[in-house]
Amino acid sequence: MIGSVVEKYEVIQKIGEGGMATVYRGRHLTLGRDVAIKVLHPHLSASERNRQRFAREARAIEHLDHDNILKIFDYSGTDADDCYIVTEFVDGLTLQNLLNERVRFPSEVVSLIGIRLAKALHYAHELGIIHRDLKLENVMLRRDGELKLMDFGIARFLDEINLTITGALVGSPAYMSPEQAMEKVLDSRSDLFSLGTLLYHLVTGQLPFSGANPSIVLRNVIEGNRPGVQELAPDISAPMADLIEQLMQTKPEDRPLNALEVSDRLRAGLAEIGLDAESPSWSVSRWLQSPNDYHDQLHALLKAELLNRGKERLAQNDHLGALRMFNRLLSIDEQNEEVLELLRSLHSMPRSGQRRARLIPIGIGALTLTALTSVLVWPDDPTEATASASELEERAEDVNDQGMTNPEVVDDSPPLVVAIERTVTAQPAPNEPPTTSAAVPIVAAPALPSIPRPAERPESATVLVTVPGSWGDIYIDGELKGRTGSVRSIAVGAGTHRLEIRNDYALPHEQSFTVAPGENKVIEVTDLQRKPVLVLMRNAPSADCTVAFDGVTRGTIGTLNEVVQVREPDRSHNLSITCPDGVQFNRTVAPTIPGRDVTIDLSSP
Repeated sequence: MIGSVVEKYEVIQKIGEGGMATVYRGRHLTLGRDVAIKVLHPHLSASERNRQRFAREARAIEHLDHDNILKIFDYSGTDADDCYIVTEFVDGLTLQNLLNERVRFPSEVVSLIGIRLAKALHYAHELGIIHRDLKLENVMLRRDGELKLMDFGIARFLDEINLTITGALVGSPAYMSPEQAMEKVLDSRSDLFSLGTLLYHLVTGQLPFSGANPSIVLRNVIEGNRPGVQELAPDISAPMADLIEQLMQTKPEDRPLNALEVSDRLRAGLAEIGLDAESPSWSVSRWLQSPNDYHDQLHALLKAELLNRGKERLAQNDHLGALRMFNRLLSIDEQNEEVLELLRSLHSMPRSGQRRARLIPIGIGALTLTALTSVLVWPDDPTEATASASELEERAEDVNDQGMTNPEVVDDSPPLVVAIERTVTAQPAPNEPPTTSAAVPIVAAPALPSIPRPAERPESATVLVTVPGSWGDIYIDGELKGRTGSVRSIAVGAGTHRLEIRNDYALPHEQSFTVAPGENKVIEVTDLQRKPVLVLMRNAPSADCTVAFDGVTRGTIGTLNEVVQVREPDRSHNLSITCPDGVQFNRTVAPTIPGRDVTIDLSSP
């Protein structure tokens, strides 16, 4: 189709292809406006009936006019041979592309993205339109940070076509809501479930539901079989974790009321740490341009705000709120002595008019709180500490409010152990292997005789990590274990661990893995990706010069901050720069070492 004209649009180049359509970049013949032309594959537009369905869905969504929804300019008529939609052209990347590069997103960046997505969904839902296929591939971030939600109506069209022809379910199984997986009637709450899945994917770097085939994935979706979000991302904010867990409830009535509520809660979560969702200093655009600087400044903010706000909650006798703050702070700064000292002191804070409850706030690995006079009691069965966040808060409040007024009734009962938030990692003692993480518990119990602390869990499992075709330094739970190829099986404790692979020329790889006692696990990392290269354009005659990279316009020198990112450094690329005065520069970016910057001098053509 390249070089042909579709209605009033010239087809310039092919920019993508998926399972249902091919996407071309086009240009309006009279307006000169760049557009995207999505042409459905012939088998989807083969019959007149299908073309009529497609036109009906296009008419239903063409009037959607929202900053965060991809604008539709035109669509094919019922007498056209092909089904196509003409939309605004977005110069940017999908969230899936970005996640492939960055492994996982900071919790606060995910909140900013979630706010815009929720606003777009709420706008559509108010008009009676649901998306049905919300996933990372259908969300684009423009290079200036603006978000665009794509493909409204397409999933419904495909549902009708495929259910009519084959009875097959259409969509992305890992993102489907349980009611969509069971082919029930859908409403806006189905989109909310998919939004929760998308947020989960961004903050953890992993999909919540997995399986060897789509049928197993769908069964896990229907049954809710997935890890808790904080099991994979212990450093995310408590409000974000609570919201994701509620969005992903299997029953629609247990989810938030609407997308507006989701947006409001995300904003409130940011405000809890003093971050303004509209501030340019914390914008998605700034994160896209300078992710390392953004990360450093965010961590500095979190360390200060979480500590101060945790202290405020302590002063208000809101111990649970303080622990939520301190737990997140320890997940990013586990040796913060001020927080550890505050936690040690919590047991000496009795509630007015009540029996003092023993409150032992921390049990981090091998750390022994010898200064405490109370006894730390661990549950024999780890499932005792796996209640939902809301249940944990209710149980903790019940203990605080009621006290232990009948000790004779509960003499034989085990103490109540409430695991707050997520586990944190202990610093191993010298010459000793790392221990598995332990939860930050609140223990409320009557006076009991001293009970010996259980022995540390033995390291009774091993893991072998390989990176076929490449190499990497292996970090398990933050500790360097050696380099692939030079280190064999690594002894670890039974349980869940965090694996990182670091390579000077590749993007960091992170994942969680779980081993059982006695298991010899092999982990093969096959998706290690080369670091991108930054092409620095220096001494340009004007900031208004337009930059095209491999034939695709990226923007002006000024809007790009003189930088173009190359994601395939192992091959040559064409850089073309056209300035307002007609001066043009053509440069070849030769293959180079991943992660190494390349400077292009534009002082002369």
